[in-house]
Amino acid sequence: MNLLEIPFNLKMKFTSHKKLLRTFFKSLIITSTFFSSAIAFGNPPPIKITILPNQPGLITSIIQKAIDSCGANGGGVVYFPAGKYITGGIVLKSRVTLLTEIGTLIEGSSSYLDYKNDAFVFGENLTNIAIVGKGVIDGVDCNNPDGEEGFRGPHCIRLINCKNISIEEINIINSANWAMNFRYCSNTYIENISIRGGHDGLHTRFCNNFTVTGCDFRTGDDAFAGNDNRDFLVTDCKINTSCNGFRIGCYNFTVKRCKFWGPGEYVHKIAKRRNMLTAFVHFSPKDDGAKMISGNWLIEDIIVENVDHLYMYNFEDGLWQTGKPVTNLRFKNIKATGLLNAFSITGDRQLQFNLSIKNSIFSFREGATYLSDSFEGVKIASHTFFNASNFNKLKLQKLTLVKKGAAPILKCTTGNLIVLKQIKFITNQNTPTYSITDVKKVHLDSPKAAGTEKLNY
Repeated sequence: MNLLEIPFNLKMKFTSHKKLLRTFFKSLIITSTFFSSAIAFGNPPPIKITILPNQPGLITSIIQKAIDSCGANGGGVVYFPAGKYITGGIVLKSRVTLLTEIGTLIEGSSSYLDYKNDAFVFGENLTNIAIVGKGVIDGVDCNNPDGEEGFRGPHCIRLINCKNISIEEINIINSANWAMNFRYCSNTYIENISIRGGHDGLHTRFCNNFTVTGCDFRTGDDAFAGNDNRDFLVTDCKINTSCNGFRIGCYNFTVKRCKFWGPGEYVHKIAKRRNMLTAFVHFSPKDDGAKMISGNWLIEDIIVENVDHLYMYNFEDGLWQTGKPVTNLRFKNIKATGLLNAFSITGDRQLQFNLSIKNSIFSFREGATYLSDSFEGVKIASHTFFNASNFNKLKLQKLTLVKKGAAPILKCTTGNLIVLKQIKFITNQNTPTYSITDVKKVHLDSPKAAGTEKLNY
């Protein structure tokens, strides 16, 4: 038999399947009451269906039948023991968990014709779904000659309008397009996910209530991307890419205890380069119906090494940045070394941009020469290490900026307020360390100690 259906043993829920049930029924707060209630109302208990490994050829229909059976039963687990499984695209159902273990390899078909919905794993209008375990999902870089850029194939996991989602401990490799593509999804928990190669890691649009923790993303394209998101928490992650760490628009966005480093371990397949462009860049594309401002950010306890730009924002003409503006950002306890540029900011003409930085150090890449006048094809306003224009408030406290050269390290123009407290500029030139023009109010704790300055306000 290809499928073995086994009713859940109710006595197992706090033993070998404790973690599984915690994940699968997290939103339901599973207890023994759930099972007794299901039986009392005439609903069958969840089932577990085991897929036999190492079967010859594609077993797409076998896996889909198992998912469908669990869905029809009101929920269940499709279990992939250690071994190899080759499949085309599959479609999830509500209250269904895909469970893998160490040694499990779910390998995609190399033919794009074997996929539906532009996805390896697809779900739409679902609740209470999970993909868990320590197995590997291999997208095999499936080529689609009619796909984006003439080669991109199916996304690895693609979910639309789903809620109560858990994705834990899975390893995703060689995704033919984005590893995780979510639109209009909510209440999602992503933990200990490893991504190697492919394109974007986690791409979310119009999503809310996401927690991402303990993940390791090493991608060819953006590690995190998306717009019009709300209430995101990202903690304790490792981020390496040949594009951007976060190309994102989000309101209520917290990133803590993460490490970013370049150059990218996996090449950017279009640009054929490996340098990591930014740790953070604004994303709000007009052509995708961006409606939400980005703000209320807290970026804290972050390490950044050999990334070209720490933060990029150009609301005037930046690539995919001109839909809705950025409002309030806070950076705390940041150590960024090997940069070519720390902050490059061009806010909106209504001066809504506010930035606070505290207890941080930003240093230029030793021995490098930064002569670029553009970012992703758009002209950069200034080569200054820290540049900001069109802002409401900048508050910089206990900040060290390190860059050798004759030009000012910090340049700010057109704003309402700048506060500089305990700022240390390290340079090898007896030249102005900062330039401030057309700012209504400037508060300096010690102008003479800060260096020769140009002020016009």
